[in-house]
Amino acid sequence: MQALKNFFDSVQFDFVGKRKPAAVVSLFLVIASWVVFFTIGPNWGIDFEGGTEIEIAFTQDVKIGDVRAALDKSLHIGGDAVQSIGTPDQHQYSIRIKEAGFGMDAVQEQIRQELTTAFGPDWIQNVSSSVEVGALVSVAYKPDASGDRVALDKVRAALKRVDNAQVQEGRDEYEVVIALPGLSSQVQKQIKEAFGDEAMDVLSVQSIGPKVGADLARQGAISVLATLGLVLVYVAFRFELTFAPGAVLALFHDVSITIGVFVLLQREFNLPMIGALLTIVGYSLNDTIIIYDRIRENLERYRRTELEELINVSINETLSRTLATSFTTMLAISAFLFMGGDVINNFAIAMTCGIFFGTYSTVYVASPTILVMRDLQPYFDKFMVNTSKHDENVVLSSEGAEGEEMSASEKRRRQRAELEAAAQEADR
Repeated sequence: MQALKNFFDSVQFDFVGKRKPAAVVSLFLVIASWVVFFTIGPNWGIDFEGGTEIEIAFTQDVKIGDVRAALDKSLHIGGDAVQSIGTPDQHQYSIRIKEAGFGMDAVQEQIRQELTTAFGPDWIQNVSSSVEVGALVSVAYKPDASGDRVALDKVRAALKRVDNAQVQEGRDEYEVVIALPGLSSQVQKQIKEAFGDEAMDVLSVQSIGPKVGADLARQGAISVLATLGLVLVYVAFRFELTFAPGAVLALFHDVSITIGVFVLLQREFNLPMIGALLTIVGYSLNDTIIIYDRIRENLERYRRTELEELINVSINETLSRTLATSFTTMLAISAFLFMGGDVINNFAIAMTCGIFFGTYSTVYVASPTILVMRDLQPYFDKFMVNTSKHDENVVLSSEGAEGEEMSASEKRRRQRAELEAAAQEADR
């Protein structure tokens, strides 16, 4: 290991010299990632799209095909909704129905038909359903000539053929609410009927409505963007403003390409994926800060050295540390990637992408951007000087209006002082 470290310490790679081809490659990958995001589209999980996920374990040898056949027979749930989790001898399966209102249309139509048969075709005024909290069907009805509300017993009798329907008064005067068993209850009931009451254990049940899922997606996007904004402020304060854009561009580069890989592979986007993206930001930022520290040290030590050469030296000096960190982190992630199972697999894939692209972006995106910002700095300084002179002229004009006009010599003296200050600032 020491020999490998000595090798990287002795070899000097011209990283900065390859910055232009690397910039073209990075720009292409980032644009391609967002193009596939908006064209192909991500595979949203139930965390963001809404739906139900049930994890079950059988106490006997039950094949996945048998589970799929049992659910498709009565609930018409597609076979791809049932996935195996854990090891084959554990007989554990995950049932995911991403449509939050799965089966509600059929049940709602059945309720409409039963009530129409019992009370007449004009009795129902409006029917609406909600799956945000359980499964509820609200029925607004037309009162009879006396104006009395319908007896709930009559509605219950009319809906006796609707399984497990619970009828209660609605919020409005002429409204009844029918509470129905959730999709998870229907799935569990069907599996128990097919394999027996003692054959299955429910490990977990997760149900998320579409509104909650949309809120989670929005909050996840805000958290990633807010993190990038805070990184910009942190790097600007810790180093200087010319360093900050490179760090943010590198992080945006890593997050964008990781998202693009997930879209191409159609891996599921869920809350753990947001956690993975934020972890990638932290990992890549740590690597960038290490190189930035070395660049700042060398800027103070070698003031006469060209900036391009100095950045190249700094990257080479930290190269062995960068590669060692990436390698050891990959060893830890490999355990999750190959032995962690489906639960942690997405997180491990995202982190693998983050380690690879994070190491690349630190060298070829974050560090060379300092050169671009230093080239643009005189233009920013000129803009700031012009703005300052404009504000001062406004003040002088205001003072002249009050009768405190400056002499011509005083104006020339102030102009020379401004030019000298601008020249000193440009030299810095």
